[in-house]
Amino acid sequence: MSLCAQWQTGACAPRLSLSRDAVRLRRELATSFLTHTSVATAWQLGLRADTPGTAFFCGYQAAMRQLDPALAADAWAAFCISEAGLRSLSQMQTRFSAATSCLNGEKSHVMLAENGLDLLYVVAAGDDGLLCVQVAARANGVEALTARKAQPFLPDVPHTPVRFNDVQITSGYRCENAHQRLNKPFRYWEDVHVALAFSGWLLANISAEKDVSELNINDDINGNTSSNTSANANTTAGTQNLIAVAEKLAQCFAAQPQQYSLTALDALEALLACQDAMLPLLTAGARTLWQRDRILLQLATPLRAKIRTSLTG
Repeated sequence: MSLCAQWQTGACAPRLSLSRDAVRLRRELATSFLTHTSVATAWQLGLRADTPGTAFFCGYQAAMRQLDPALAADAWAAFCISEAGLRSLSQMQTRFSAATSCLNGEKSHVMLAENGLDLLYVVAAGDDGLLCVQVAARANGVEALTARKAQPFLPDVPHTPVRFNDVQITSGYRCENAHQRLNKPFRYWEDVHVALAFSGWLLANISAEKDVSELNINDDINGNTSSNTSANANTTAGTQNLIAVAEKLAQCFAAQPQQYSLTALDALEALLACQDAMLPLLTAGARTLWQRDRILLQLATPLRAKIRTSLTG
């Protein structure tokens, strides 16, 4: 099913909320992972998200299915690599001992560490470089700490430090050379899935006070004459453009899911530009939420610039 077709059904579907009904959200995510691609899930659940935070969470969980394709459909997981003061991965203090199968250290930003998370994929220094191990979020020795400062965005998806004290690793999951195999591609996986989920949320909130059928998006995308009034013309054009660019990004990801290509990077940045252009079309309440939470996508701008340089150099 195309993203446009999903938009026409998803925008009218009941809303999903991480903070108000996590049980239902878990059920809907699991169902979607069993029947759709990760990209389609991010888009479809983003359309139904009540806040940008819920949309982000859905996109992030979709990205986690790229990190571990064997992850259970109903499991919620987080990739844990950041450490306070870490300037180089060679300085990583979290360590895994192959001799004892124990994990020790502290990660600075772990999503939902205190509530609802099932699994942590923790990058640690091992005997032969960085590796990633899988840890049950409620395993003995896993301790969620108090955040050192208030989170300026996505308040409904709190991130807190987590300490690992002689945590016995029992899972058979291991990923050696974790920087090359997981950390580097995860930037791409997260960017794509979260951008698509955010785009879905934007579309749903632009059209929240309109009948979806009035926008005639299929006619516009196919180049046919729309019957919209002039009052809806800007909304229709903006929606049409956002969906078309989102489709392009989804196609790029399907063609090359493991790492950024220049085409995929161009599509991602074009989608972010489309999101910016939609700001005036949001309802007042949605605009306030978006201006606060869109900062998340901007945090990786310097890294994407480096990726572009490497692709064009």
